[in-house]
Amino acid sequence: MKVKKYPQSHLVITNDSGKKLIIDPGYFTFQNGFKVSDFQGADVYLITHQHADHLGPETIKEVVGEALVYGNSDVVGKLAEVGVRGIEVKDRKTFEAAEFKITPVDLPHFSIGKEVPLNTGFVVNGVFFHAGDGFELRGLSVETAGLPIGHPALTNAGVMEFAKSLGVKLLIPIHYDAYPRDPNDLRKLAEPLGIEVRPLNPGEETEI
Repeated sequence: MKVKKYPQSHLVITNDSGKKLIIDPGYFTFQNGFKVSDFQGADVYLITHQHADHLGPETIKEVVGEALVYGNSDVVGKLAEVGVRGIEVKDRKTFEAAEFKITPVDLPHFSIGKEVPLNTGFVVNGVFFHAGDGFELRGLSVETAGLPIGHPALTNAGVMEFAKSLGVKLLIPIHYDAYPRDPNDLRKLAEPLGIEVRPLNPGEETEI
């Protein structure tokens, strides 16, 4: 599979047959020079939680069109408010869509000093985990993960502990546009753990 990163936590995943899956096309993408039309026509969309940097309420309907959009009960409710039909997922209940095998995994959102929404990460094809705004989880093992790194509640040491608990070998940093953090700083902590940190610039793609 190929993973292409866009601002904040927005990723585009393409499988070997060319099917496209988009995760969290939030508003940061469209404030940073990318167009809604760049992300229309994907085969499936996943939303981890309802915050606008993951689910941009002003753009989501135009982005997804009539495509399949999956999220937890909270996300489905938010989508309904803007006229989008979402398909509700359940924790650890694997489903298939557009030649992707997807496992939703509920995990806590990091603290932001007020009530946080239900956060659901997604394992794609058993090898890549997008954690949304999650920061800790037990009982999951995965080779590659997109983990949030930028927020006052997050530390580099904490991010690496999260990666280590997942058994991750390749970490793609996400979520550091609102609260800038240099993803290269993680490398000093990752190397002794045998974890590769692979930062991607907006629009940059990598093979996993």
